[in-house]
Amino acid sequence: MVSGYIYDKTEGVEDFFEMQQENDRLLVENAKLLETIINYRVSVKDNSFEEYEANDTLRTYKVIPARISSKTINLRNNYLTLNSGSDKGIEIGMGVISNDGVVGIVKSVTKSYATVQMIINSQSSTSAKINSTNYHGNLIWESEDPKILSLVDVPKHANISIGDSINTSGFSICYPPGIFIGKISYFDLEGGSNSFKIDVALNYDLSNLEYVYVVAFEDAEEKKTLLESENE
Repeated sequence: MVSGYIYDKTEGVEDFFEMQQENDRLLVENAKLLETIINYRVSVKDNSFEEYEANDTLRTYKVIPARISSKTINLRNNYLTLNSGSDKGIEIGMGVISNDGVVGIVKSVTKSYATVQMIINSQSSTSAKINSTNYHGNLIWESEDPKILSLVDVPKHANISIGDSINTSGFSICYPPGIFIGKISYFDLEGGSNSFKIDVALNYDLSNLEYVYVVAFEDAEEKKTLLESENE
């Protein structure tokens, strides 16, 4: 009876690890697929998919899969911790995304872990654009609702509508262009203001995340140097 109990428990542990290995394998496969999609999207204006597949120099983004070990969701400054760090190529300033949209930016790294400042953080600011107009602004979190963010600095002459999609602009070194963020759920032009007040509703739930993807931009240092020189 005791031996049967031990056998059942051992079998259960083995099944768990086999399932974990399968999940990790799928996560790596998803990362490779996402990497292909991101890089092709960046180069598609000038290249066909066949040209892209044959030319490694067109691949400017690398996608690193990572598992979340902890996170906060109901604070003013929310963070999550990844079970991957510099040993996997993760560096400070890299953008973090999920299958559904933007998650945050890497703020600190050790050999085996990384801390991510989520977009639902009072200190977060993400360059984003309205797809229907190509006008861009900065996405910040002002509300207490983890699914509502604010897009600021969009000029009042921009033609916008409820339901317009909001994506990353690609202007920063953190995120590639075209990563989905959400849709406009409300906008208004307050008296005397030169820019809209815009609410952006996330179509995904950050509290349910178990896995994410860290995006490494191979030309990050070159672009960072250029941006810093422009701001001098």
